[in-house]
Amino acid sequence: MTNPGWLNDIFAAVMLVVAIYSAGRLVAGRAWSRPTHRDVDVAHVLMGTAMSGMLVSDLNPVPNGAWEVVFSLLAVWFVWRCYQFVADPSTGIGYDQHVHRLSRRLIHLVMSLAMLYMFLAASPSAVGSGGSMAMGAATGPATNFVLIPLAFIVALFASAIWELDRIGRLSPSRATQGQATPAFSSFGRGSPVVSDNSNVADQAMDTARAPWLAPRFEASSHIIMCVTMGYMLVLML
Repeated sequence: MTNPGWLNDIFAAVMLVVAIYSAGRLVAGRAWSRPTHRDVDVAHVLMGTAMSGMLVSDLNPVPNGAWEVVFSLLAVWFVWRCYQFVADPSTGIGYDQHVHRLSRRLIHLVMSLAMLYMFLAASPSAVGSGGSMAMGAATGPATNFVLIPLAFIVALFASAIWELDRIGRLSPSRATQGQATPAFSSFGRGSPVVSDNSNVADQAMDTARAPWLAPRFEASSHIIMCVTMGYMLVLML
């Protein structure tokens, strides 16, 4: 599929902004002692940098093979994170309104595999003299597996839509709603029991912790990254 060069330039610039912002989240979260998804922020830095170089080869001095290793390791990491959740579902129970928990780990596993696919399936003519790569159609055996990029595209756009739907619920006013007065009921003397409200326990935990670092910006970065990655996969069909 052909595409205008200026559109690649825009997406590349946006990916650089997302990568820089995600790197800033890592620094700010540590400096201000604010909770973030550190592995997700690291993934966004790597993916944003790599995708900007795939769209505009001059922006990527890193050899193609090095990125393949990076995203292979990143995929292994998110497989491990998914296993952690399956083995102990209580992981990540805090800040539930900001965390997809298992789904967040799964979608970043999918994104890591999509990045690996794009590098492995890249046209040799798209690889520059320095080993960097510009966006091109898939070639070789990869052209026979159209369902793979299509599956990635569906998963990415579904995640983007889901994240977009959640942004309103990540506003500070809604995140703190109802946390000041946890509900209790009593069965007998001096035995307070939390009511059936499933969010009360998580809300009580949230009040004792620092607020999540810019959850709406985090969600927006994820949406932009999913859309850009989907666009690049469409170009490879």
